[in-house]
Amino acid sequence: MVRGAGRLLWLVLALGLATPAAAQQPQPPVELDDPTGPTPPDATIPSRTIPTNGADPSDPTAAVLTIDQERLYAESAWGRRALRELEEQGARIADENERQAAQLSEEEAELTRQRTALDPAEFRRRAEAFDSRATAVRRERAQAVQDLNAAADADRAAFYQAALPIMGEVMQDRGAVAVLDRRTVFISLDAIDITSDLIRRLDASLGDGAGRQKPAPGAATALPAGD
Repeated sequence: MVRGAGRLLWLVLALGLATPAAAQQPQPPVELDDPTGPTPPDATIPSRTIPTNGADPSDPTAAVLTIDQERLYAESAWGRRALRELEEQGARIADENERQAAQLSEEEAELTRQRTALDPAEFRRRAEAFDSRATAVRRERAQAVQDLNAAADADRAAFYQAALPIMGEVMQDRGAVAVLDRRTVFISLDAIDITSDLIRRLDASLGDGAGRQKPAPGAATALPAGD
C-alpha cells in the first residue's frame, strides 16, 4: 500500500462525514412539554399552553406575547426558500465529495499497481505528491461545507433582523410591552402566541427574502434575548 493510503481512507471517511447539514433530510421540530427534557409520566401540567376556548387570538389585551422562533423561520416564505437553496447547494457539495473521493481512490489504486515497476525514488516522489493532493482536497471540501454553513447563518440572521420592526408593529397592535420565546415560558395562554400572525405579516412584507443584503459573518442568528 502506498504511503498516502492511510490518509486516503481517512479522507474518504472525512468527505463522507463532511456532507453539510443542509443536504440532509430536515426533521420536523419536536414540541416538548418541558424545554429541559421530556415530561415525566406523573407531570400535572401536560402542555406549556392553555387553550383560550374560542377567544379571539387577535384581541390586543396581552402585555406579554410569545413566539416560536424556530417555527417563525421554518414556516415563513423566507425560511422555506432558504431551506430549498441550502438543500440544493448541500446536495451539490455531497456529490462533489463523492466524485473527489472516487477519483482519489482510483489514483491510489493505479499508483499501487505501478509500485513494482517504478524506481523506489520515483515511487516515493509520486506517493508524496498524491499525499499532498489528498490533503488539499480534504481542506477544499471542508471549506466548502464551512462556507455553506456560514451563508446559512448569515441568511438566518438577516431574517431575524428584518423581522424585528414588523414584530414591533404587532406589539403595538396588541398593546404589548414584551415578546418572549415560548421555550422560556413555563405556561401561557395560546392566545398570546403571535407566531402565525407574524409569519403572515412577514410573508406579506418581506416575501422570500431573496437578494436581500446579508449581515456580516458572526451576526446573531436569532432574536435578541428578552425581545
